[in-house]
Amino acid sequence: MKRTRPKRVGDSYTPPYPSYSVRFADGVNSLVCAFFGVQSKKPLASEAKVASAGMWELCAKEDGPISREHAVHTDDQGFENRLIIAYWDDPEAYGRWFKKHRDALIGAGRKLTDHGRWIEAVIPNASGFETLYSSNTFPEGVARVATGGFSGEIQEHGYWGSMRDRLPVGQTEALESRGGPFVPGNSGIVRVEPHENLAIIRSGQDWSLCEEAERASYFGDVEPQLKAGMDFLTSDGPSIGCYANRYMTSSDSEGRPLEQTFGLSFWRSLEDMEKWAESHPTHVAIFMAAMKFLQANAGAKLRLSHEVAVVSRDRQYYEYNNCHATTGMLGSARTSASTHA
Repeated sequence: MKRTRPKRVGDSYTPPYPSYSVRFADGVNSLVCAFFGVQSKKPLASEAKVASAGMWELCAKEDGPISREHAVHTDDQGFENRLIIAYWDDPEAYGRWFKKHRDALIGAGRKLTDHGRWIEAVIPNASGFETLYSSNTFPEGVARVATGGFSGEIQEHGYWGSMRDRLPVGQTEALESRGGPFVPGNSGIVRVEPHENLAIIRSGQDWSLCEEAERASYFGDVEPQLKAGMDFLTSDGPSIGCYANRYMTSSDSEGRPLEQTFGLSFWRSLEDMEKWAESHPTHVAIFMAAMKFLQANAGAKLRLSHEVAVVSRDRQYYEYNNCHATTGMLGSARTSASTHA
């Protein structure tokens, strides 16, 4: 693919630290990233736990995901949420699996009283998907299905605009958002209709290998700024084009937290995400804290991961059963009002 849109840096640019992308197997043209969630008022209802366990079991059936993992968080309404994040590198296998198990996943034909369920799934083209990792020995998230392994050190990182430069389709297309989401309501099973070129980011940090001094530096300098940024996107993100944000903690099957967190957010456009990253005080504070941390902790063992997708309208699926009105893309009506006022 010949680049027709200029990079943000010149060929002589040298990144400030090494980072890597992942490579998918030959012939992989699309990926599936799916999120199967349950929620209830705290503590998580027993029926919600049973439902999540059932979702996990369904993932083990024929044509199920190559990789699956658990995560938890408490949302802006005080509801406890448990998610399964699942990845496929074969959309056809996902399609067969989903056709068989959609009703069981969402609870179709059942009246849910003490918990809600949802399905959020995107199938980006590989050309509309990019990754970045601080370590080439840390297969996190979609890297677990990247059988081509890690790349060598890449140039396209450490500067504003590098996210777009890493996207293959960003070399030739502006990736402008077109249209707006349609949210019909929030009673019963609700299907949210999306729009063209919605952007999704999962960005995480794992401190399980960090020694005491590095942990103290991370939790003293970086994590408070990160949490403040995540809180802003959760509560006020609609004002800048962020439909939904979850600041999640990876967990085991019982919901016990692991030493790993990540932000998962849905954006009206890649441009909106870039503007927040480059200029909003909350993200600038995160960036400055991270730079301070890296300078103070030579050879840091904190592992960072990042994946971004820009997805066409027909490759997104959002469905909610008995969920509160700001769950995931159900809350996109807030953003539409904020950004088009």
